[in-house]
Amino acid sequence: MRRSVLVFGFLLLALATGAQPTFVIKALPPNTPETDTLFLSGSINNWAPDDPGFAFEKDASGQLFLTISQPGPPPFEYKITRGSWEKVETNAFGQFVNNRYHKGASGEDTVRLRILSWDDLPVNPRFGWVDITVEEVPDNTPPDASIYAVGSFNDWHPGDPDYLLEKQQDGTLRTRLPLLDDTIYYKFTRGNWETIEGRRNGRARINRQYILRGNSPGTVTARIESWEDLAGNPINLYTFLLLLAAIQGLLLILAINTLQDNNRAANRILSVLLLLLSVALAGRVSTYDRDTFNWMPRLLLLPDFIYFLYAPIFLLYINRLLRTPATNRFGIGWWHFVPFLLQVAAYLPLIFMPKEEFISRVVNQDFKAFFAWSGGLALAFNSFYWLICHRTIRQYERESGDTHAFEPNLEFLRVVMWLKFACLLIWGATYFIGGLGLILEKDLSFITEKTTDALWVVFSLTAFFLGYYTMRQPEIFKLPDPDAPPTPQGQEEQDKAASMDEEEMDEIKIRLERAMNEKQPYRNPGLTLNALAELADTSPHSLSRVINDGYGMNFNDFVNSYRVEEFKKLARQEEYQNHTLLAIAFIVGFNSKSAFNRSFKKLQDCTPREYLKEVLN
Repeated sequence: MRRSVLVFGFLLLALATGAQPTFVIKALPPNTPETDTLFLSGSINNWAPDDPGFAFEKDASGQLFLTISQPGPPPFEYKITRGSWEKVETNAFGQFVNNRYHKGASGEDTVRLRILSWDDLPVNPRFGWVDITVEEVPDNTPPDASIYAVGSFNDWHPGDPDYLLEKQQDGTLRTRLPLLDDTIYYKFTRGNWETIEGRRNGRARINRQYILRGNSPGTVTARIESWEDLAGNPINLYTFLLLLAAIQGLLLILAINTLQDNNRAANRILSVLLLLLSVALAGRVSTYDRDTFNWMPRLLLLPDFIYFLYAPIFLLYINRLLRTPATNRFGIGWWHFVPFLLQVAAYLPLIFMPKEEFISRVVNQDFKAFFAWSGGLALAFNSFYWLICHRTIRQYERESGDTHAFEPNLEFLRVVMWLKFACLLIWGATYFIGGLGLILEKDLSFITEKTTDALWVVFSLTAFFLGYYTMRQPEIFKLPDPDAPPTPQGQEEQDKAASMDEEEMDEIKIRLERAMNEKQPYRNPGLTLNALAELADTSPHSLSRVINDGYGMNFNDFVNSYRVEEFKKLARQEEYQNHTLLAIAFIVGFNSKSAFNRSFKKLQDCTPREYLKEVLN
């Protein structure tokens, strides 16, 4: 029994002595005066900033320590001072910090403290100071405005008087920023986050960055391009063009689907393409308005969703528009849309991210690498589909039979393909310039932003060219659907053409040959069956039968035969001796070198050069 009491007594003594916590200063700001005494001030001593019973002492190694004499103290809050509340500890930026907390008897026996800075002493940056000179501010900056630097050096407080830019005699504004690390991020404000600086177009700009290179900081010059709150109307020439194209795309959907005898199979797919175009352009424009972006920031993602969706649907449109067996081998299956589904899955975390976090990370370009990889993969994907579409059109040109109704379609598709090719070139140039900037360690974003804008302008031209062709050659969109029953008028023309006798056919041939010889319509590269039927004063169905049965040709070969004969005639004339063969081919109505060579070889069984060499010699 006595032994148990002794053991219990020793345990109580050990607990009583072990419950006296010791506070050790592990690190102090370099500018701390050596003669100053440090004190612990807290609820344990009624927050007295200079209580001698809570003063730190130095041990034999020079380390500051304080052991609380009160055994088993209750939990308490505290701070470290140098004898007064004017000399209290602060954070690394010289700003207020919350009270420290100790759990009392249940807490640690030894507490190691790191003091970052003092309220009465200037911040002592680890890597020195960098001088910032603002050479130019926006013209609409209020004359009495105070401009501040805000950044990682002051915990992003936008109106910190310690970083107010002071006006110099030369008109520039200057301040000094502490380098607490070798890299700092910063911006300029007029005192709050509503008056933060923006890009030249008024959109949010990324944080400025300074990286210490070498041993001593340099001097940075900067220009403030705009203020977000004073950017004015987000509609400028660029956004107006994109918005106009988006609106025209929606109007074209109505126009092409309300045409009489419209090509429903192809026009439905074209409507989807136009809708994608309009939504993407509208999403692009919406991000230029600060209020819209802050309200629905995920509109920024809308343009990205056409990356892997537009190209497969455009290939499907080509198949439906041309409608030949040669294009069926490039038909669309569900697997064409797997990349789009994978993209949606990759974007889901961004879609469901909290709005404020999404805005902050977009502005700070935290998603820059993600968007760069997404765009790069999309560039390769769209380049591959451009080649497939190009091959599909060329295959159609080589293998199609009676293509009289499709000549306008080919011209239309060539223009659209050239637009797509221009987009791919600009897209590729953007990545090339961005990669060059990474290699040279230079910020070339001011160039890549321009090329990106140019890419969207060229892409928007698709809507304008569609509007042009809708007015100039509406037959592209009015091509009857083969799966639909013919209209009464069309059925009547088909029946009349089918029952045509030889006398009627000869009369049409006379009118046709007279029109071809006198009016030379073949010189028009866009000549269509309908246009030629009008010149021959007959219906397209009757003219088609006359060409097929009366001449044993399809429409293309018939028209090209006149072009070839006209070429042979002009090439032998002295006044055309200085022209190239291709120039003469264009004069007689061919619209490409490949079409000219292919037609000449088919009709003459030799190349143009072989023919001229034989004739002229």
